[in-house]
Amino acid sequence: MRRTTGAEAYFTAYRGGCITVIDTTAPLTDSQNPFVPGLETRAHATAHGKALLASLSRTERRRYFAGHGMARLTERTITDEERFEAELAIVRQRGLAVSVGEADPAYACLAVPLPRRPDHVLSASLPLADFQRRRGEISSLLTLAAAAFPAASE
Repeated sequence: MRRTTGAEAYFTAYRGGCITVIDTTAPLTDSQNPFVPGLETRAHATAHGKALLASLSRTERRRYFAGHGMARLTERTITDEERFEAELAIVRQRGLAVSVGEADPAYACLAVPLPRRPDHVLSASLPLADFQRRRGEISSLLTLAAAAFPAASE
């Protein structure tokens, strides 16, 4: 992803009631990157979080939010449960999650679940200024990368 598009890529998982960014192509010293490896505390506002939360039952999501909340991070962050549920219905229908300035006002991100492994997703982030122009390209490449990802068949 990064070599082809220049966008940073991420591998994220849902385990034990937590969403964790496992790996990223962004250098750990890149202080501008909004997503770093470790526990994701802004899942409701990220594409990778939305993709993972969309795979859970509503009861599991409520349990998740009871422990993690839905803080407003930017003016675009969805914090209303019903609006969020409607967003997740779109994610499930399209197989693609999108966050535009919800976790960080300067970034957009897109995410797709791995085939047969909805508890793992691949995502990419890019500056908001590039998002509209590159959304289709990034979405297509993420879908191809997820289909080819080794963990997909495990």
